[in-house]
Amino acid sequence: MASPILEVKGLSKHFAQRRGLLGLLSGNAGGTIPAVDGVSFALAEHETLGLVGESGCGKTTTGKAILKLMPVTAGEIRYRGQDITSLSPGEFRPLRREIQMIFQDLDAALNPKMRIESILREAIGLCEPELDADGLRRRTYELLELVNLKKNKLANFPSELSGGEKRRIGIARVLAVRPKLIVADEPTSALDVSIQAQVINLLRDLQGQFGLSYLFISHDLPLVELVSHRVAVMYLGQIVELGSAPRIAHAPHHPYTSVLWSSLAEKRSREAFPGAAPAWGVFDFERPSGGCRFAPRCPVYAARGKPAECTDPHNTPRLREIEPGHAVACHFPL
Repeated sequence: MASPILEVKGLSKHFAQRRGLLGLLSGNAGGTIPAVDGVSFALAEHETLGLVGESGCGKTTTGKAILKLMPVTAGEIRYRGQDITSLSPGEFRPLRREIQMIFQDLDAALNPKMRIESILREAIGLCEPELDADGLRRRTYELLELVNLKKNKLANFPSELSGGEKRRIGIARVLAVRPKLIVADEPTSALDVSIQAQVINLLRDLQGQFGLSYLFISHDLPLVELVSHRVAVMYLGQIVELGSAPRIAHAPHHPYTSVLWSSLAEKRSREAFPGAAPAWGVFDFERPSGGCRFAPRCPVYAARGKPAECTDPHNTPRLREIEPGHAVACHFPL
């Protein structure tokens, strides 16, 4: 792999949870929710790394932690070799424009009271404060051209745009600060298939034009396979498999990855998964203490007669390379 632009080592983010009046009466006031628990990976220059998994597995939390939109519980984040984990907001500000995020919910990300022209000019001004009015206008037009939107959209408010147009404005605003690394959180969600294709083609073109690196977070498995060079598969806050996109999609080694893709290919998600994914609810804050977190749902665990090593709290499977460029966290890989 080429020199990494981003390295994440042992990243954890646990959220404190209150249990309300019932917890106070029982003498147990709260606990923690391990949204991300020991995640490690690297992202190379000009690479797209897909991050997939079921809802609630910690994908978006991982992205936000990398952008320092929330403090981390443990671990290390390095950008171009520099440890940014503990940087204060002021210390991180010079790097802020190089590391950007395309947010999933653009209705929340775009100020509904600002016209598109003001939204873009605000972002441009942060990166190029020396520009005069003519310079701002030219740069705004350049951004619209990059995302294939017409100039007449500048007078609109976000609510007056279609979903695809709002997504393009979100991308244009990110490009305004000339980033190097972009965390794309479900960038095609709630879009028609034809619009999804346009957005993906746009992101790929921009990557080639500006040498961008993407952490691409999505539930859309075929889309992830199409756009990613490598794919990381998350389950309950941990990465369980990491490898090239074709190998992850067509020759996975972790049972969860196999079930995830086969449930899509065979269009039988309910039959493929023996039970719903565990979730930490309001009154259920206990996290797994060890062993394989997928064991209760794992067909290999069941087929092997439920071997003790899979549930041994002192024998948690660690991500290890089983072939060049392909790592898996499983006691009995496929």
